[in-house]
Amino acid sequence: MLFVEFFAWWYGRGLIELFNRSMRLIRSVWTKFSVSVLFKTLFEPWRRIATESGGSIRDRAEAVVDNMVSRMVGFTIRIFSIITALVIEILVIVAVVLALVVWPFVPVLVPLAIIVGIAS
Repeated sequence: MLFVEFFAWWYGRGLIELFNRSMRLIRSVWTKFSVSVLFKTLFEPWRRIATESGGSIRDRAEAVVDNMVSRMVGFTIRIFSIITALVIEILVIVAVVLALVVWPFVPVLVPLAIIVGIAS
């Protein structure tokens, strides 16, 4: 009776729970890195550091250069963050697919591994 319940859970609710947890993990990685926010603010100044321009032409030119540098720093850091998020997301997706493919075979592989271990 216990074996029947185990297999019913393993191939039923257990597989569904694995799938649901996997989808939450994928969404969690995307959310933790705030990829949508990074895309929306891609060209914003880094940490909102912006220089106000003064009255003279030199002050305005310095403000423009400072603001451009701040935007370039922000762009660079956000691009690397997006690339990192995409790499981690791909690794998580590969792990999830591997887990979903291996899941149905685990109950068969455990006794098989025991038999092979005893035989050798």
